[in-house]
Amino acid sequence: MIFWGVGLGPGDPELVTLKALRVLGDAGAVFLPFSGKGRKSVAGTILGAHLHRETIPLHFPMVRDNGRRDAILREELTRTLPLWREAASLALPVIGDSALYATAAYLYSVLQEMVPEIELGLVPGISAHSLASSRAGQFLALGDENLSVIPGTAPEGKIRSMLSASDAAVIYKPSALGGSLLRIVQETGPWSTIIRVDRAGMGDERITEGISALCASDEYLSVVELLRYR
Repeated sequence: MIFWGVGLGPGDPELVTLKALRVLGDAGAVFLPFSGKGRKSVAGTILGAHLHRETIPLHFPMVRDNGRRDAILREELTRTLPLWREAASLALPVIGDSALYATAAYLYSVLQEMVPEIELGLVPGISAHSLASSRAGQFLALGDENLSVIPGTAPEGKIRSMLSASDAAVIYKPSALGGSLLRIVQETGPWSTIIRVDRAGMGDERITEGISALCASDEYLSVVELLRYR
């Protein structure tokens, strides 16, 4: 048995790769992640624009407690076991890239407990920061400029250190920083360009530039991009 983590890109259905569609179409069982009851699956919406096939809904909790998250995933996999145990291949579509801050890693880890011999396959997808840069009309890094990709959930000291050493930076999940985002960015500046892109590639995409891009926001599907020299 092989488990595929399949990147579908940030939200624009036109950015899905041919390999992603082939793997998802051929898989014996496809899990579809839901963060909570009544919430739409972004990955499911992208998938549905291309393929009409049966999927297995999985409650995928967005929590920082690893033990609680894995316990819920074990329960979900046990509950759905009759739907996937005979499949030769399993797949989980994820937004963005399958190897960058991807939930596929957590599901694969729990699957290994249940099926020790399971193999891993990853299909890359376009990352949110790549689409955000193109939508904002900005080259993210040039020449010998360094680029940092930083999770907003990291300790503040680590974020500050990385930003201070960066020519260009992308902050994923900036909502986790709340009102601290503005202070941290200002204290690690100066920055020539500040951009926030919310829900990149989707119908309600928003692009905000300048200091207002650093205002506290509860939008989860968001990236902040900082350019020091351009």
